[in-house]
Amino acid sequence: MFEIGPIGCIPSFTKKLRPNGRCNEDYNALAVIFNNQLSDMLKNLTSTLQGSAFILGHGHWLGYDAIINPSVYGLMDPTSPCCITWGNGTSACIPELVPCRDADKHYFWDGYHLTETIYRVIATKCFNETSLCIPKNIKELVEN
Repeated sequence: MFEIGPIGCIPSFTKKLRPNGRCNEDYNALAVIFNNQLSDMLKNLTSTLQGSAFILGHGHWLGYDAIINPSVYGLMDPTSPCCITWGNGTSACIPELVPCRDADKHYFWDGYHLTETIYRVIATKCFNETSLCIPKNIKELVEN
């Protein structure tokens, strides 16, 4: 199960509520509160449901880091959607319009969803590393 990402940074919020395009840290703080409770709930479920294995994906801080340090992840535009959207980047892609040519350099596909590039980073880290998905990565879960 994955945490809620930095919802205060998604274009559907920043374009409406923050004309400067910066993240709404109040929204991000609410996501952190939820994520902490999610972590506690999964620990409780793991201890009470014998034989169960719950993996928590710490996607919030990875996502936030990619937005504030885009070059580390090979991104050029961490705030604007790749496709042309209704409402100045605040919703879904407009059908039949060609998306950007450099989707791999964007964090957001549309006003809500991440690009394949970001999902690939998350999947790779969660499969192979122990920093993102805990208490085991996906590879360890399958092997055990």
